[in-house]
Amino acid sequence: MKKNITINFFGTLYAIDEDAYELLNRYLGDMKRYFSHKDGGEEIADDIEHRVAELMLELKNDGREPIDIELVKEIIGRIGNPEELDEASGEGEDGSTAGHRGREWFNEQVSKKRLYCNPNDKLLCGVLSGISCYLGIDPVWIRLAVVALAVLPIPFISISFWTVLIVYIVLALIIPEAKTPEERLRMHGKPVTIENLNEEIVNGADGTERPVVKHSGFVQVLIVLIKAILIFVLASMAFGFFAFLAVILFGASFFGMIFNVHNPVLQHAMDSDELMMFDAIANNGFTWVSGIALFVAALVIVILIVHVIMRILGKGKSLGRMLWIYLAIFFVSLIVGISSLVGFGMEMEYKSDQIDQEYREQREQRRNQEEIDWLTARGWDLVANDHVNGYMKRGEHYSGDHRREYIDTHSEHPNMLYTVERTIHIAPGIYSLEAAVRTNGEGPEIYAFDSQGTRHTSPFPVCHNYGGGIWEEATTLLKADSTLTGTMAHIAGANEGRGHGWSRIRIENIHITDSIIRYGVTNRSTSGCWNGTWFSATDFKLEKIK
Repeated sequence: MKKNITINFFGTLYAIDEDAYELLNRYLGDMKRYFSHKDGGEEIADDIEHRVAELMLELKNDGREPIDIELVKEIIGRIGNPEELDEASGEGEDGSTAGHRGREWFNEQVSKKRLYCNPNDKLLCGVLSGISCYLGIDPVWIRLAVVALAVLPIPFISISFWTVLIVYIVLALIIPEAKTPEERLRMHGKPVTIENLNEEIVNGADGTERPVVKHSGFVQVLIVLIKAILIFVLASMAFGFFAFLAVILFGASFFGMIFNVHNPVLQHAMDSDELMMFDAIANNGFTWVSGIALFVAALVIVILIVHVIMRILGKGKSLGRMLWIYLAIFFVSLIVGISSLVGFGMEMEYKSDQIDQEYREQREQRRNQEEIDWLTARGWDLVANDHVNGYMKRGEHYSGDHRREYIDTHSEHPNMLYTVERTIHIAPGIYSLEAAVRTNGEGPEIYAFDSQGTRHTSPFPVCHNYGGGIWEEATTLLKADSTLTGTMAHIAGANEGRGHGWSRIRIENIHITDSIIRYGVTNRSTSGCWNGTWFSATDFKLEKIK
């Protein structure tokens, strides 16, 4: 049994049941909304409201109270014709009649329509159902076509599931939902006239705006499952972007607070180049610009995803033009963020090169100092070291022992000059000086000064990094006696049996009378010639002959 209420309508009390009152109230509200954007629309709406009051008074005078929903439908059906209340609607009818005489099918089906999401036949957001209304096609075929594009490998058409999903989401955000009678009429391509509005409102008198399409139990379960999966996917995407937001929001400040060159903990745990790099990241302007821009871009995506989820749940509205504003903000933020990241990367690459260069220079200085210390510990004095790279080396020893160390330097610079020498105290007499040497260019020599200051020299043979006199001697002996083992076998097998270019050279008849001899090695002979890039020397032997 319907509950009756009493209303005051234009100073007269009426008894009316709740359903009838709800329909009457919705009808008057829809009329006001429809005419509100038309010239003189307020007067037309007032006229309709007064006309309703007149018809209700007639019913009251005839004793037809309380007013039920059927009487309200009768009142709505008796409201004046469109020529009297809405001239614009009459023009639409004339236009549609002319259209039947000359327009093509598409114009006939589409030109009078507006694209809306259909709230009364929707699986997710009603997008495909709205498109089917717009095109005049059964929504089943539209849905089957979309599913085929998303999951089936159609020849000459390459559209992924995610492409279809993104397009659907964008359409759901753009296309409004047909909520008012006027919008539902436009969605179906019907002229918006008073009669059609009245009919549309009356058709929803059961408490809904329009009878909702009912699906079978299996389809309903399938719809719920699809919605659940889609909401889960969208929620996961939103969570991922939210996590990205958190990283951006706290990342820069984390670097600023933690990775700081003045942090004593990090100063103890990291070397200087790592601290410099982290400090450059934390205090770089590009870091903050890109972080803020990408934060805004990710925030826009999260907002749109949440809005789509609300649309699927039937609680959201279409964004319409606001979507373009959101997208503009997203793309501008994305471009700024990516540009800042590119700038950040270029600056970090420059700083990294600087740090690497400083690190290489420091490492080179440490290595050079260690090699100079090695020379000093063995009694060698560094006389000249112009444009040299290194002072000693290990590996490629003529014996094949890669642990053996020896004097060595290399440089592509044409003015390279490397000279080391020893001064030792010996008994007076006549001496010879021998050394194992190699080079890839003319100019190096060993030298020794006698007590008269005369310089005695012996030049390096140029054998490069293969063969050499020491290797040839060992190879000859090994061929003569294949049973030889030990040092000779190792020398002959050095560098996979090819040798490393070592040869022995010797200086004879060095007369020493004052018990002091000075000898060494250099790449600058008395002639000043040097056309190589490296030389090596080892196993200096000073032998007294007389």
